Amino acid sequence: MNKHTAFRASALSLALLSAFSYADNTAQQQDNAVETIVVNGEALSLPNQVITDAKQARQPLPAHDGADYLKTIPGFSMVRKGGASGDPVFRGMAASRLTILNDGNLLFGGCSSRMDPPTAYLSPQSFDQIRVIKGPQSVLHLPANATVLFERNSYQLSESGFKTDTSLTLASAGRQELNTDLTLGNQRGFVRVNAAKAKADNYQDGDGNEVNSHYDRWSANAELAWTADADSLLMLSLGSSDGEAAYADRSMDGSLFDRRQVSLKGRKDNLADWLPRLEGQLYFNHVDHVMDNYSLRDFIPSMMMPTPAAMNPDRYNRGGRIQADLALGKLQAKVGVDASQNTHRNRMSMNQPMMPFEDMPYLEDGRFEQWGLFSELSYAYSDSLSLHGGVRVDDWQAEDSRKSLRKSMMMTIPNPSFGQKRSETLTSGFVRLEQQSDHQTWYAGIGRAARFPDYWELLGNNRGGEDSASAFATDAEITHQLDIGWIRHWQNVRLSLSGYYADISDFILLDKHNPMLPETVRNIDAHTFGGEASLTWQATTQWRVESSLTVSRGSNDSDDLPLAQQPPVELRLSTAYQWQDWQFGALWRLVQSQDKVAQNQGTIVGLDTLPTAGFGILSANAMWSPDNQWQISLGIDNLLDRQYQEYLSKSAADIPGYIVSGRVNEPGRTLWAKVDYRF
Repeated sequence: MNKHTAFRASALSLALLSAFSYADNTAQQQDNAVETIVVNGEALSLPNQVITDAKQARQPLPAHDGADYLKTIPGFSMVRKGGASGDPVFRGMAASRLTILNDGNLLFGGCSSRMDPPTAYLSPQSFDQIRVIKGPQSVLHLPANATVLFERNSYQLSESGFKTDTSLTLASAGRQELNTDLTLGNQRGFVRVNAAKAKADNYQDGDGNEVNSHYDRWSANAELAWTADADSLLMLSLGSSDGEAAYADRSMDGSLFDRRQVSLKGRKDNLADWLPRLEGQLYFNHVDHVMDNYSLRDFIPSMMMPTPAAMNPDRYNRGGRIQADLALGKLQAKVGVDASQNTHRNRMSMNQPMMPFEDMPYLEDGRFEQWGLFSELSYAYSDSLSLHGGVRVDDWQAEDSRKSLRKSMMMTIPNPSFGQKRSETLTSGFVRLEQQSDHQTWYAGIGRAARFPDYWELLGNNRGGEDSASAFATDAEITHQLDIGWIRHWQNVRLSLSGYYADISDFILLDKHNPMLPETVRNIDAHTFGGEASLTWQATTQWRVESSLTVSRGSNDSDDLPLAQQPPVELRLSTAYQWQDWQFGALWRLVQSQDKVAQNQGTIVGLDTLPTAGFGILSANAMWSPDNQWQISLGIDNLLDRQYQEYLSKSAADIPGYIVSGRVNEPGRTLWAKVDYRF
């Protein structure tokens, strides 16, 4: 059976079976306590939730940022732009359709062309876990098609002491990455410091062509916690990061990614029998970003860029939340309020030697404010049957501060929406039924996510609307989604099937009518469907076989076209063998060709261009654990050195000294080694 036939059979099986998600039981959690190289996803501890150990070794070897890490989880894809700062995509949804939180902090990038998505500022190994909530099945955070929580544990130490978790990664293309996590304290409090430093040269694709992709980044975070008793926590967090990254998909690189962040978090448990927890958080962060065409590449004058140019956007973001957990017999509830406000500014120079941007004032171009009220309930009918639901109301305000719109290098027009303000109250919610037993779990949920348009859709890149030169009047996007799932455990086999169907009113779509002008933003009606399937077979005490299948489909009902930016079907097959202190494994990743294309349509993270061919990528790994403190992982990604392109990746730019071949090519054969030390 060739890979295309296998894909057709797999897709047919998923159409019949994949309307389900994966949840884990205690036995499975005990199995997963054994350290392994993760190649086929994670155990899910709750229906519609994936929880992964952010410090565990993985294959393919993720880069230093959040998007490259998320792409190793089934259902996620990534828009590649170079070696770093890709945009994460889940089930074909990206940008603000994914709510991404940095330990409870909302974080937004500054670049109007998505050079710095929120995940570009996150070093995954500095977190304890990454939690993904699939679909609109929670109202505790901003409404979205999925929520991604990068989380650090906060707790009282049981005794005085010091612990560390440090790793060193070396790989092809000169990649070097050092991560360290240090904690010192006692029962009264602790100090925790996370630090990461990562750099890499340009990688080569499977044909040996160099890709403009080098980067050099660092990040640091410190937590000062006071734990007066086991039921109390007061913690101050300080964070900072910076670096630079080269891009293969555009005429500029990122020469500054400065992030500063402060957060104050408090929690009190067991205040009363009916009030098991009260918690709150305040945060502030500032992103200062510079992109230019001379710092990280040789500047060559052109008709479009005759002189060195630079842009310097920044964004101030502040917010907070208060949440109370209530216990009323069989009824459990989480109620609270959250709020956020962010301001975006910009300054630029089209002739940096004569008029440096550093001498120019910042100009505010937009401001957003949000207040939200939420209530999420769980009711246990019995030990095995429970009902979950919630309602969320968000009040949004936005202001357009742009006096003019730059439609091309030579054309600037007055902004028809300058000074306008808009406000909207949106309601989201869900209801889900769950049934759990010793060997299986199933659930069915219906959710609604009412999403206010984000900065990039309303103001970014001077985009226009259907009936106006400004896109500021774009309607909010409303998603109604069905999520259903089933998990079954046998003695040596675990099977999970998940699926969804979404009807989306006023889906925010981008059209590129003229290559010389900004995109047009408009609302359409659309629907999406698909799911994930996973199978694990413990063939013997030494051999384990795993597989996962991901399908995502979408339709633009207004234009009678495929919905743009949908990833192709993907199948992963892996095996692992345990021998004493060693583990040996292999991963075969098969991706189907994608010919369901809506050319020049898409979202703020990318547009559809041309179909892509299918491909199969073989990788191998090994791990040695001599004791509980040391772990050494080795791997070869893309063992056969295939040249290939992901469907969602950006088109390669014409950069002097580099070969242009459609989309940005993926890395060729990559050798890597990772050493972990825990004490």
